[in-house]
Amino acid sequence: MSYSLGNSLRRRQVLLGGLGFAAMPILGKFAAASEGSLRFIGWDFEPSIVQRNVNTFMKLYNDNVSYELVSGDYPSMVETRLTGGQHVDMLYAEDNCIARWHTAGWIRDIDALAGAAEIKQQMYPVSAESLSLPGGGPLCGLPYYAGHNAFLFNEEHLKKIGSPSLDAWDDVLEACRKLKKDGISDAPFHAMWQQSWPNMSWYMFAAWYSEGATVFDGDGNLVDEPALRRILEINQTFYQEKLVTPDIMTLPGEGVTSYASGRHTFMVVHDYNQKIFNDPAVSKIAGKVRNAMMPGASHSTMAWTAAYLMGSQPVDEERAWNLLQFFGGKAQDGQYHVIKRWALDFGLGSAYKEVMEDPEIVSSFSRWRDIAVSAKQLELSRSRQIGKAIWFSEWDTYMMQQVQEYIRTGSSTDQLVENLIAKASDLKKLYQ
Repeated sequence: MSYSLGNSLRRRQVLLGGLGFAAMPILGKFAAASEGSLRFIGWDFEPSIVQRNVNTFMKLYNDNVSYELVSGDYPSMVETRLTGGQHVDMLYAEDNCIARWHTAGWIRDIDALAGAAEIKQQMYPVSAESLSLPGGGPLCGLPYYAGHNAFLFNEEHLKKIGSPSLDAWDDVLEACRKLKKDGISDAPFHAMWQQSWPNMSWYMFAAWYSEGATVFDGDGNLVDEPALRRILEINQTFYQEKLVTPDIMTLPGEGVTSYASGRHTFMVVHDYNQKIFNDPAVSKIAGKVRNAMMPGASHSTMAWTAAYLMGSQPVDEERAWNLLQFFGGKAQDGQYHVIKRWALDFGLGSAYKEVMEDPEIVSSFSRWRDIAVSAKQLELSRSRQIGKAIWFSEWDTYMMQQVQEYIRTGSSTDQLVENLIAKASDLKKLYQ
């Protein structure tokens, strides 16, 4: 299926919402799997641990849950399944899917459920905003984890060139040139430049925000401004001057394994990956990777909160709400069974202040990152509200393709910006 045809079909499905797929036949295997049990689908992260959590829930609540792993391109796979009529009681989602899936009638908001208002008050404001519908709308999910894109560096590399300032992107560029010239790193700059999941999008927005770019205004129009262009141009320069590895756009796993090899100096990546880089069992640079504020005029970055969402027609509302709270908050015994383990075992941040202030978690996180820097970075972080526009995922895919081509070819910034503005305008009209 071509890109244009595939997205045209998905666009109609989202616009038509429930009426668009209610008339479609419900596949027998989907219907049968949900009878009597709650159906939970999730992406490919530690599924064996997720199954153990499911087992704990079933024992604690005397309930029955069918858990299924969805491999591949998770958002597209889920939209295909939901369009085809698969019943789901709870599912994972990144925050940019929430409004789109709510518009389609695949998920429901949870504001009116017992205790939801109190739970929302316990979250950091940026996370509550991420999990709610646009414009101060109702809460639609509970937090899986909360994260931000962080700027990391190999301290040993930088000491060899005198530990330069990293305040501005020009500082980083000059440091990269010296690191390469002195033979310390052949590809000093590293970041998530791949299209999958979509890594390059998260990186670009983090970098745009760090320079103070508006990116999109309140009406969903792309804003052409110097900060937006500056980030595009400096990333093109990183590539054209061969300060990145040639295969950076196709590296698997967000480029994490490549950075852990010790080849690179700088990395912009999800904050929790710093735990991996400082783990001697999997990294050659353990103990050397520090976190600093994002370079740029504002030092901001992109923050997000992944979610557990409730299907629009759960088998049983109370049971599905219990499942959401167990995974995305406190269980009925008052414990954060799932969230605390994700934090301690994998370094995943939480949307809850209480969790992040837990002494055990503070002690654990302090072993692999500078807590004070992370706290300050979060204060300056921005959630990507434009991600909730139902047309955004199509623009996002287009943007990543265009930016990759621009970086590779050294082509015109004027033409790229013109194309990105036109694409946003066209998509807004299609979804009206």
